[in-house]
Amino acid sequence: MLYKKGYSVIEVLLAGSILALAISGIVSALIVAQRNNQSNISQSQALAMAKEGMEALKSIRDRNYNELTNTNNAALSFNNNEWTIITNPGPTVDQLTNPLRTRRITLTDSNIPNSKLVKVTVTYQINPEGQTSTITLDETFNNISSSKSSGVTAESTNYRLLDDNFGNMNNSLKDNTP
Repeated sequence: MLYKKGYSVIEVLLAGSILALAISGIVSALIVAQRNNQSNISQSQALAMAKEGMEALKSIRDRNYNELTNTNNAALSFNNNEWTIITNPGPTVDQLTNPLRTRRITLTDSNIPNSKLVKVTVTYQINPEGQTSTITLDETFNNISSSKSSGVTAESTNYRLLDDNFGNMNNSLKDNTP
């Protein structure tokens, strides 16, 4: 009796199943890696937005410390090359898209005389399904208007770091030097 050399149908199906299982594992790993990368990018952009908020509040403090009044869930606005605090913001005020990020600030009195506790919170979207997370930066601001011997002065530059179209840092610094 002669036997033909080749593979049986069962052997081909088994090999195909093993190959499909291996490919699905690789694709799943790539999808998870891509989501983690998107989440890390969103977190980095949110952190940059929170840092920008702190710098904006320092600019307001240096311009006029009395503008830092106690407030909760306020927003920041950049108009006419100057940062301002919006105490009752609408839901889209101080919000950037691509991906969605919203910044809110809280100012309260500190136990230290002539100082404020400042909190900047950025809520950001971590995936396309709309899940969100938050980043919060806290700092104590002292009233430095009585002692301008060093540091940033009231004549310091206001600037906007984030570009809403791309969510990236840009070089839109305003130079006030003569």
